[in-house]
Amino acid sequence: MKIWLRLYAVLFDRPLKNGAVVQNYRIVKMLGIGSYGYSYLVSDGSPGMKVLKQLRKRPDGSSNFLREKEILRALRHPHIPKLLDDFEWGGRRFIVMEQMPGKTFEDLIFEAHKTFSEQEAFHMLRKVLDVTSYFHRKGIVHGDLRIPNILFDEKENAVSIIDFGMASYGEKFHADFEKLGHFTLFLLYSGYRPEQKKERPWYEELPLSGESSLVLKKMLQIEKPYETVDELIKDVDGLLLSLEA
Repeated sequence: MKIWLRLYAVLFDRPLKNGAVVQNYRIVKMLGIGSYGYSYLVSDGSPGMKVLKQLRKRPDGSSNFLREKEILRALRHPHIPKLLDDFEWGGRRFIVMEQMPGKTFEDLIFEAHKTFSEQEAFHMLRKVLDVTSYFHRKGIVHGDLRIPNILFDEKENAVSIIDFGMASYGEKFHADFEKLGHFTLFLLYSGYRPEQKKERPWYEELPLSGESSLVLKKMLQIEKPYETVDELIKDVDGLLLSLEA
């Protein structure tokens, strides 16, 4: 999917170049290509960098782009990017938001080669759930809680959630729990070294406690799934107490 998006961008809808100025925002570098837009790190002369999102020339992405703007406008949380500006320029739509501190868990695991123990992985999950609970209580489902969209700021020992491009209003919270189940598995596998070549399911490969396995199975809907974030938080809190004992 990512390869196709990049090929489409090169052939039909080229991104802005470094140094280009859009309104009063200067492009520092491109951060990535999403399903409906480009993301850039930008500077406007004021303190701190910002993130600029540009809607690509794809009509199917317009509704998602506008919905992300409205959802960000409705959220006020220190670990969710604040919407700073939105405008049209050169026939394109743009939104500007805060740049959140830290590195994505994708970069931490695959570039910095950081590993997480069972206890550390569930501690991180608990931090993410604190932020998730905020927007779930507003009836918002993120829809894309993957390792590229969750950041960890080691200095502040805090996580942030970014990229609300797939977010929507609704009650399908289990979709977020399933994504966070996979997020937690990435952390747990970060230090895993297979003892045999034959591939096995995670609950056989990973040396996890029974409580950890059950929480993950409920998140991944292998067992009866969680219905609310409060149920999940309660179980993770209990799990962490047992792991710390």
